[in-house]
Amino acid sequence: MKCNTTRKAGCLALINIDKAKESLFALKNKPKFERMLHTAAIFTELMEQQNIEPIIVGGLSVEIYSLNGYTTHDIDFVLDGYDKANDILHSLGFEKIGKDWFHPEIGVSVEIPDNYLAGDYGKVTTVPVGKRKVNVIGIEDIILDRLRAAVHWKSAQDREWGFRLFLMYMEDIDLDYMESKLETPTEKIELDHWRNEAKYEKE
Repeated sequence: MKCNTTRKAGCLALINIDKAKESLFALKNKPKFERMLHTAAIFTELMEQQNIEPIIVGGLSVEIYSLNGYTTHDIDFVLDGYDKANDILHSLGFEKIGKDWFHPEIGVSVEIPDNYLAGDYGKVTTVPVGKRKVNVIGIEDIILDRLRAAVHWKSAQDREWGFRLFLMYMEDIDLDYMESKLETPTEKIELDHWRNEAKYEKE
């Protein structure tokens, strides 16, 4: 396809989508974590061209921080630009199924649960993915998310992975920030327990 000057921007967008689709299809036979991470990076690149910054939250953020120890089955993004995200995902070959978008050829599912990050934007971490990158919710906020699920939903899995992440990153975690975000006395009790247990594990 040739571009004239009046359609140049539109042509560039189409070329980017075509290249992105090629990159996606190249992931078809890769391991699940690699497929998900690179899909997230491709989507992030396209969205940031629209001045929208997708942030990975939920299970994939745990999988990234745990160095592929945890396993999840979809990509959760928080972003402000749902309609543009919908257009780009459809252009990439994703199909809307309920609240999710699913790509039948590469077997990756995407969900956008919110347009606002339940955490500190200043703590969002950028993770390189080849020549691309992804943005991930801060480690303190994902640990707090798991801690709250452990306390309020009695989720043993969230307690296990929240504590694992706390133990892995305890020397880098901003504990003052975490304590300032605690919402109930039971959350403080749980965090104190994790802190004491982590100290014991490190000794």
